[in-house]
Amino acid sequence: MKLRHLPKKLSIITLLLSLVSCGFLGNDSKAQEGYVVQPNYDHPKFKELDAAFAKQEHRFEIDRCEFTYNDQTFFIGDSYDKIIEIFGEPDEEPIYTFDKKSYSIEYKKLKLLFFFFANRSNLKTYSISISNYKGHKNTPYKIIKFRKVPYHLDMTLNEFINLSDLQHGENLDHDTSAFYIMNEPKCLIPIDTEIGSTPGFESIGGGHMTMRGDFDPTTTKPIYSFVISLKEND
Repeated sequence: MKLRHLPKKLSIITLLLSLVSCGFLGNDSKAQEGYVVQPNYDHPKFKELDAAFAKQEHRFEIDRCEFTYNDQTFFIGDSYDKIIEIFGEPDEEPIYTFDKKSYSIEYKKLKLLFFFFANRSNLKTYSISISNYKGHKNTPYKIIKFRKVPYHLDMTLNEFINLSDLQHGENLDHDTSAFYIMNEPKCLIPIDTEIGSTPGFESIGGGHMTMRGDFDPTTTKPIYSFVISLKEND
């Protein structure tokens, strides 16, 4: 390679990497086919909740591949600087994990926790913990949107999914601690989305012999968090 062509070649490589990065992290147009959550706009509460959401000072929207805060968009894979640009300086200095492979920053008032890869400072996990064991008295917003469906902090999971076409066992799955949407189209990077709400199960027996039975879809609790993470092993 002749040295006089090196700057030009480096510029082209940088441009290509930039374009790939933008598409890789943010472009959803090439996503695979699958189930897409449909809001139930005809539900009696939908318009009221949607209007109340629009008036909030803090507006969070969690779509399948992209996320917004007050109309500012960000993605899993974004840089530390991009998150700081949107949310400002965190409450404390970054806290590193024991193995030093990642670090977290927290916005306590907004109930946000972000994890980044230490070597690249790219976002790997976005967590919004809207409630805890003390409830949500200090949460500075009442409604967030998940898959374009408004969730009010007092709702149970079943009340929320009634605002959409989600159905237990059809397109909404669960384990012993959380719920997951089934067969959603993939993002250009593999992402897991967890709906933090404790599933209800039937009880078998009694006393010291009580065992967990089948899942009870009629009994659900409020949502306490949404966690979106990069699938590192894919």
